Amino acid sequence: MRKNWRQASTVVEMAYLMPVVLMVWMLVIFILFYYHDKNILSGAAYETAVVGSELIHEEGELKEERATIYFQERIEGKLLFFGSASSEISVDEESIQVRGKASSKGLSLAVEKSAAVTEPEKKIRKKRAILDWAKEVIQ
Repeated sequence: MRKNWRQASTVVEMAYLMPVVLMVWMLVIFILFYYHDKNILSGAAYETAVVGSELIHEEGELKEERATIYFQERIEGKLLFFGSASSEISVDEESIQVRGKASSKGLSLAVEKSAAVTEPEKKIRKKRAILDWAKEVIQ
């Protein structure tokens, strides 16, 4: 009789333990999906900021619609947990900022990335002019 009691004890213990194990496993998968989407959103926002900075440098201006389309193309079909995301892009003389937002099932995710608008050839030209001037003064 004692032998049967021990076998039933294991079944009862597993009946309490398995829901906890399954809940922890599902929580781990949920957290992985969340951070996957956060990394995708963050990468897309940064890439949009850098490409926008280059476009401002080359073309002199950046249309927000073009940057928004670029951001949406970067995240299209890649988000696992959040269905869709939106972006807000602000441009000033020195930098471009991209804010990406997504929400689903009561959770929200927001990232903000920025990139400076640089003009490296101005520094190079100034440096060459100074070096040329220095050579003339020395000779």
